[in-house]
Amino acid sequence: MTIKEKYEKYTLGNFGKRDFVISRASGCHVFDENGRKYLDFGGGIAVMSLGHSNKNWIKTVKSQLDELVHCSNLYLTKPHADLAEALVGLIGKGRIFLCNSGTEANEALIKLALLHGAKVSGLEGKKCKILTAKNGFHGRTLGSLAATAQEKIQKGFSPILPNFEYGDFNDADSFRKLAGEDLAAILVEPVQGESGVTPATKEFLSELRKICDEKNALLLFDEVQCGCGRSGKFLACQKYGVKPDALSMAKGIGGGFPIGAIWVSEKHSELFTPGSHGTTFGGNPLACAASLAVLKEMSKRNLAKNAEKEGRRLAKGLEKIARKYPDKIKLTRGLGLMRSVLFNASVKNSDACSALRKNGLILIPAGANSLRFLPPLNVSDSQVDSALKIFDKTIGEL
Repeated sequence: MTIKEKYEKYTLGNFGKRDFVISRASGCHVFDENGRKYLDFGGGIAVMSLGHSNKNWIKTVKSQLDELVHCSNLYLTKPHADLAEALVGLIGKGRIFLCNSGTEANEALIKLALLHGAKVSGLEGKKCKILTAKNGFHGRTLGSLAATAQEKIQKGFSPILPNFEYGDFNDADSFRKLAGEDLAAILVEPVQGESGVTPATKEFLSELRKICDEKNALLLFDEVQCGCGRSGKFLACQKYGVKPDALSMAKGIGGGFPIGAIWVSEKHSELFTPGSHGTTFGGNPLACAASLAVLKEMSKRNLAKNAEKEGRRLAKGLEKIARKYPDKIKLTRGLGLMRSVLFNASVKNSDACSALRKNGLILIPAGANSLRFLPPLNVSDSQVDSALKIFDKTIGEL
């Protein structure tokens, strides 16, 4: 029985039909079961910050395996403490909660918002409205599902949690109209990822900050995909100069190991009290060691700066290709090493994705009929140029 046949027989069908088997990976490349090499500009959906099989990352994880893999949060470990310290140092004064994924991190933000609303109103459930942006994506668990204003994501899971309402991304007035005295928080991505890589404007995020200050509500940023150096700063919100009250992280901070986190500013760091939230695996020593290895490599090699530099190179190349094929490409946009190409109706992103893979380049589909470019932060000039060459050739063949 082939690997594909085993998947079809033994796994649930929520990921649809798949026919591409990856057997190993190294650096910016993956290899299929036949040994063919592909340039990976999908990065496990913005996860592989250091590329595949980074030697220093592997060395750190192997070393931790020999010492301590897991223990309950009833006890203290050095990797957990060190990672919390490192993240606070990169973000600002506040405190950290560690979990296992982006959706878990966003669930924690939602609970934080409700705790804040209850505290300032004096009554649980009175100040509980959370505003998010249309076309955003915050995860697939029930709370984050309610925060995700996309019908295709919410379909089949009614009743959706009732305390969420949705404004238009980059339209602060639409949020202000929804922001009553019952507002507990506004949660947005500084760069919307799943729906096609749409960066926020500085004016939009600044206005959301003002609305939250006026309504005594929390401003929350979802940095799960756009964070960890991908924008050219450690956090995308740092590019805008707008400080949230709390934010979520995941994906890239583990470099391939599952981990999520939230940072909460000092002002609101006492909202979570013993017993109000928890996790079995979150903050285990192995995950923390993996994340610390990512942060160390990022600092040592100044990978956020490289993301900014290579992001400009990638953007320039994609814009040139878009001008070459105006009948196929509608526009290209993004921030740092988080870029997308939006196709006209004449091209389906699924067809483009398949054709690109045949030519040796892996990209990630997104909503709005687009493809995402999410290479590792240590990608090189030559690798960016190779990706652009394959992309140009493939679009011409479609």
